Amino acid sequence: MIEGISAWIKNIILLVLFASFLELLLPSSSMQRFIRVIIGLLITLAILNPVLDVIQNRWSTAQIPALSTNTANSQSVMNNANKVAGDREQLAFDTYKKELARQIRATTTAIEGIADAQVAVELENPQQGKFNGKVRALTIYVKPGVNNAKGKIEPVVIGTTNYNEAIELKPQLKTKILQTIYELYQIPNEHIEIKLLH
Repeated sequence: MIEGISAWIKNIILLVLFASFLELLLPSSSMQRFIRVIIGLLITLAILNPVLDVIQNRWSTAQIPALSTNTANSQSVMNNANKVAGDREQLAFDTYKKELARQIRATTTAIEGIADAQVAVELENPQQGKFNGKVRALTIYVKPGVNNAKGKIEPVVIGTTNYNEAIELKPQLKTKILQTIYELYQIPNEHIEIKLLH
């Protein structure tokens, strides 16, 4: 490439020197104007010739590295970029799902009458690579009772108890959970399923 540019500059310099020498030899006459126009056109042609060669693709990409497009290298870069973007989207999807489940669990266990809770979140699949964060299904496994972290300790009573009655989820408690989740996360009740934690 450097040799091509140096040859181009040498041709321009030689044409300018030739034009100066020819102008000195010609007498001042009406023909001198025409000679100057012709020499100017020759110099312009010498300047534009390499540009026209590049436009007509006579020069190879080895002579002009800026024109070369290494498709194999650029394709691997694009593949890597797409893979990294996909991995980043999947990580964001997984992190969102995990954090949403953690927050809903904390919200549910904060409700009076819930001793413990586990949450399973199912999100809608991203559409055309864009994640909208909508919840498709939410399953909350609750254990009714008093949370030891927030409640006082009840005295122990020895006797017979009906275990089916103890682990039954009261409708008021279920309504309270559904209402709280809807108010805080705008998840419709039809997407929420509440089950007992065993």
